Amino acid sequence: MKQKHYVRGRALRGRLLRKQAWKQKWRKKGECFGGGGATVAIKESCFLNEQSDHRAAQCPQPASEEDTHPVGPELLVPAPQPVPEVPSLDPAVLPLYSLGPSGQLAETPAEVFQALEQLGHQAFRPGQERAVMRILSGISTLLVLPTGAGKSLCYQLPALLYTRRSPCLTLVVSPLLSLMDDQVSGLPPCLKAACIHSGMTRKQRESVLQKVRAAQVHVLMLTPEALVGAGGLPPAAQLPPVAFACIDEAHCLSQWSHNFRPCYLRVCKVLRERMGVHCFLGLTATATHRTASDVAQHLAVAEEPGLHRPAPVPANLHLSVSMDRDTDQALLTLLRGERFRDLDSIIIYCNRREDTERIAALLRTCLHAARVPGSGGRAPKTTAEAYHAGMCSQERRRVQRAFMQGQLRVVVATVAFGMGLDRPDVRAVLHLGLPPSFESYVQAVGRAGRDGQPAHCHLFLQPQGEDLRELRRHVHADSTDFLAVKRLVQCVFPACTCTRPPLEQEGAVGGERPVPKYPAEEAEQLGGHQATPGPRRACMGHERALPIQLTVQALDMPEEAIETLLCYLELHPHHWLELMATTYTHCRLNCPGGPAQLQALAHRCPPLAVCLAQQLPEDPEQGSSSVEFDMVKLVDTMGWELASVRRALCQLQWDHEPRTGVQRGTGVLVEFSGLAFHLRSPGDLTAEEKDQICDFLYGRVQAREHQALARLRRTFQAFRSVAFPSCGPCLEQHDEERSTRLKDLLGRYFEEEEAQGPGGMEDAQGPEPGQARLQDWEDQVRCDIRQFLSLRPEEKFSGRAVARIFHGIGSPCYPAQVYGQDRRFWRKYLHLSFHALVGLATEELLRVAR
Repeated sequence: MKQKHYVRGRALRGRLLRKQAWKQKWRKKGECFGGGGATVAIKESCFLNEQSDHRAAQCPQPASEEDTHPVGPELLVPAPQPVPEVPSLDPAVLPLYSLGPSGQLAETPAEVFQALEQLGHQAFRPGQERAVMRILSGISTLLVLPTGAGKSLCYQLPALLYTRRSPCLTLVVSPLLSLMDDQVSGLPPCLKAACIHSGMTRKQRESVLQKVRAAQVHVLMLTPEALVGAGGLPPAAQLPPVAFACIDEAHCLSQWSHNFRPCYLRVCKVLRERMGVHCFLGLTATATHRTASDVAQHLAVAEEPGLHRPAPVPANLHLSVSMDRDTDQALLTLLRGERFRDLDSIIIYCNRREDTERIAALLRTCLHAARVPGSGGRAPKTTAEAYHAGMCSQERRRVQRAFMQGQLRVVVATVAFGMGLDRPDVRAVLHLGLPPSFESYVQAVGRAGRDGQPAHCHLFLQPQGEDLRELRRHVHADSTDFLAVKRLVQCVFPACTCTRPPLEQEGAVGGERPVPKYPAEEAEQLGGHQATPGPRRACMGHERALPIQLTVQALDMPEEAIETLLCYLELHPHHWLELMATTYTHCRLNCPGGPAQLQALAHRCPPLAVCLAQQLPEDPEQGSSSVEFDMVKLVDTMGWELASVRRALCQLQWDHEPRTGVQRGTGVLVEFSGLAFHLRSPGDLTAEEKDQICDFLYGRVQAREHQALARLRRTFQAFRSVAFPSCGPCLEQHDEERSTRLKDLLGRYFEEEEAQGPGGMEDAQGPEPGQARLQDWEDQVRCDIRQFLSLRPEEKFSGRAVARIFHGIGSPCYPAQVYGQDRRFWRKYLHLSFHALVGLATEELLRVAR
């Protein structure tokens, strides 16, 4: 029976009311991000060319490259313009100032100081003036400054001066997706800025690109994924000339950094080849000497690889460490003590999201909100709130706004809080647990005392190394085993019967491969030799596509981990492959006119003709009205370009009338799906070469894992060496002697050469802190492994998969949402060595297989 509703008038209820609220929300978003304005009548026509026979999604008008960005299976808009060529290597934007006869920088002119005052600053801070003059002289620069030292000014001022001389664009690549909108709104009014990231709709991206093409934007902020992905930016010929590119968090470029991101490795290549950029500015607050040298090589910085490297911790910060058994009670005692009692703005960092909620509730319960008003003249209304990535964006903005306005005293957060925080009077930063690295610790404490006034930082270190166990889980989650690496190599380099002559073009895969110049020690770590070029091959390379979802499930590896391994092969001195942007590989074409229409379309579309010739029907008289094929395989077979084939297939949806010149729809449906890694690799590798590649990749994975574990061990030992047995001595005043010792340890870490290689810092041997001896638990572990395997006989486990479950590490094939429900095994042996568990699980699996 139908449910009756008794409503007086035309009031909206239920679904209609939610739909109205949804429309109002998106109308407000359109007004904020562009595309707003007065409401107009909706016309049943295309808003691109005003024709009434089709909608905008099927419009034949040429579309920008970003419309083909892979955001899900969809209809692709045809783009009949020719494929753009690589921009000329001649710089389109000349430097503002010339170098002296001996290559020295010119004296800072008066217009630079005038622009500095226009941006709201009276004088340069240390390191800023030289970095600004180098960029204005067209010299690539890497700037290492502590958090809050004014790195943003070093790209804002050159961008302002370049745009005064001629219309041009400054690109800023930043990984801080959640803070891009705040960074854009925080720029001075004289600089017009915009951003492009994955959180924007297609209409918002198109609105931003229209402003960029019209030279109405001076600074364009991008995420690395938006830049190197398919259709991130239009060709350089359609944009204003790029004056220079700024890469924020530049340490992500280095393979040896604490926060390596594979997408960053392709940033410089895309900027040089696609956008014609020659001048780079790298900004980072945390980079060791080795990391800075590696980043400088990517940015082509000829000299001064780490311009202005001050002390990693400012002098006004007072550091202290304690090892308390009851961390929660110690935190309450510390906040009630004389040292922290009257501080109004405090950030507390936790390693887990659950801890942020628990600690915030504890502080609200045990600490009184009524306090003496601080420097702002009023006491905070709220004592503590949690902040982590699991919260909705509105709740995170509310907490951050309350903290910025002085209405919130304590923020209990994960490392997600504080990036881009513009509050100079943060008086204290506390860590409940071991930070993942020295770099993370320095970046966190650098958010306190930016106004130069004294600030206090305290770290609660668990004496038995319990927090060290949690951090090791993240390290083991990023590693893999040799079998998965071998499967990946087999997928990337399948054998072919190619007999074509070798390709002679420079930089192509196949033929005689070019050898990049690496430092001697780095070339050795890469698994090759400096002066050994790749062999001359008969195979010129083939375009291949690895379906992302299928590859992730087959290898039991996250997508980012697979992309990292592919980047390693691209950066190898032998240049084993060329990695391109992800693309859709599967094409499905459906003709409403039946087989006759399909055959007619094949006469004007060579890709469709080749596909039909390869897929002959079993019954010649009974044809089909639809066809499905792999575009990448077709492109590789015929030697065509993928973009041209995609445009030719999309044009089948339209028919040009010669009399009127109007594009009419044919009713043909063209769909693209199956997102995949797109690469070019040779198919004539010998078995010895494939083994060499496997050894190289697995050695690199092991080296990174060993380096991360050694970094954790060294971090724990350094903090433990200056720690008090309890927080009692830290309640009243700080210990200047121990604070100085900790600052010296941090300074030596950032200045050392790390000559031991990627697995450096292996000075200490023996059992890891926080781990028990395996001999005391071996019998029980073997019994639990056999019980676990007997409960799931249908699963094909590996030794690493079983060890991950016992350590509480989820994976694509064995997710935490499923296996974490069984608490008999999940995280049960976190106190034992991961590799020892892998060995025991492998032995038991072999015993069961017999």
